[in-house]
Amino acid sequence: MKKTTFLAAAVAAVLPAAACGSADGTTAAGTEAASVTVRNCGTDYRFPATPRRVVTSSTPATEVMLALGLRDRLAGTVAATDVVPEYADDLRGVRVIAESAFPPPSKEVVYSAGPDMVVSGYPDDYGPKAMGERATLQRDGVGTYLLSANCPGHEAEIEDVHTDVRALGKVFGVESRAEELVRRLQGEVDAVEPVPGNPGVFDYAGGKDKPTTAGSRALVDDLIRRAGGTNVFPEVTSFKQVAWEEVVKRDPDAILVEDQAFEPADKAIAWMKSYGPLKDVTAVKENRFIVIPVNDTQPGVRSGRALKTITEGLAQ
Repeated sequence: MKKTTFLAAAVAAVLPAAACGSADGTTAAGTEAASVTVRNCGTDYRFPATPRRVVTSSTPATEVMLALGLRDRLAGTVAATDVVPEYADDLRGVRVIAESAFPPPSKEVVYSAGPDMVVSGYPDDYGPKAMGERATLQRDGVGTYLLSANCPGHEAEIEDVHTDVRALGKVFGVESRAEELVRRLQGEVDAVEPVPGNPGVFDYAGGKDKPTTAGSRALVDDLIRRAGGTNVFPEVTSFKQVAWEEVVKRDPDAILVEDQAFEPADKAIAWMKSYGPLKDVTAVKENRFIVIPVNDTQPGVRSGRALKTITEGLAQ
């Protein structure tokens, strides 16, 4: 039996009654669409029918789906322990197919949930060591979407999530709900006033021998800029390591510490305070460490919260 035939049969076999349309062709998620095409990462993707079984391969992707009221379409999710409180109840009962987003789930793990669509927050999810190329999944009958701030080569900004919300709203027939969510997200960002003085900020994403920073094309750079700060490594355009000597030379006024499971922020800060070469760096001398959950730096519904955290940290 061909894989595509097997997948279609699996989806049909496990399709929940709640996802079946009513007599007028609608569901709790929205209007059933005959065929929709959306543009994502520079490519047009066609969805011949409204997806009914969606796997989200990152917490930010899960939160976008929940914010759109699409919980009834979730067939599986990854790393579901860090969902923001307002969506925690909605996620109860959704199958967790992998406890961690790193390394990303394999195609076999994702296909075990019988999906007809995958929504991801990270480009590596569509790599050869994970789910595979998007075109291959499409041929298998599995539509794909990548949160666009993380499209390869793209210079991310907060408004990218508006693009995602509207695109997914179109795919699932919930356009009015999507516009309402965009207005709310934009309002949260607009409510934050930037700090004066243009303080220099170092985004610290882990590492002791050499620190890692997200880069000036990442969403965190746009968050720093809107908070009134300046990324002290503007020439770094992708997630990479830099030298501590350069951090010392650039003397940031604040260090943004991404709080991660493999390197908790409190331990990272304690180490930086104890590391001799950093003792004269302004951020260290003034104890200006801004702790932010790593998922707050990712595209999704958290940008307003993240921007407020960074702005308040710079204002101290």
